Amino acid sequence: MMVISANAIAEKPQQTILLQADNFEHIQFKRIQPNQYVYANQQLKIIVNDSASFLMKPFDSIKKIGQVSFEWRSEGAPKVKDAHHEEQKSGDDAVFKLGLLLESDDSSLMPFLPSWMKRVESLLTFPSENMINLVVAARHSPNTKWINPYNKRVTMISMASVKGENGWQQSSYQFEKPVNVVALWLMSDGDNTGSRFTVHVKNIKMELN
Repeated sequence: MMVISANAIAEKPQQTILLQADNFEHIQFKRIQPNQYVYANQQLKIIVNDSASFLMKPFDSIKKIGQVSFEWRSEGAPKVKDAHHEEQKSGDDAVFKLGLLLESDDSSLMPFLPSWMKRVESLLTFPSENMINLVVAARHSPNTKWINPYNKRVTMISMASVKGENGWQQSSYQFEKPVNVVALWLMSDGDNTGSRFTVHVKNIKMELN
């Protein structure tokens, strides 16, 4: 009889992202009002007021990620009409999106980049050209993919959500194949739709392969 070792059936390791100010860089866009970010008890509160900006955490090693999960709740939402509007620049806003910057072989710095992109480049330990945004409360049906209207190198994916207690929702996404990730983005935005809302996020976990 073949005996299966405990290690063979053990769950894959997870990394929990610490939600505290010294763990992220706040990246702002020129001529766009930034969001307000409040950290408390390993929860993140994002206040959106016709605004957009994001938090970035570069990794000091490449993370091979198979699944991402987190909990969120919102008070209000961006004024995105439908899935078609969501694919346009005028509707490119989201309650919350978790961005994964993917490993790239190209380490050259492109000239004439906006200041926020130069800041991102300077923070990265490893180069990146492509990105995945996991989007909650999207107008697209769960697991649907579309291309970001501002950047063809960014793939948007709508996440499924399960309702929990006290307004919290649990969202997760399992990749068909693990992706090599060099940095994490946390972002909410309402600048394109002139929207105001507040989002709370906690328990961001990454399954490592």
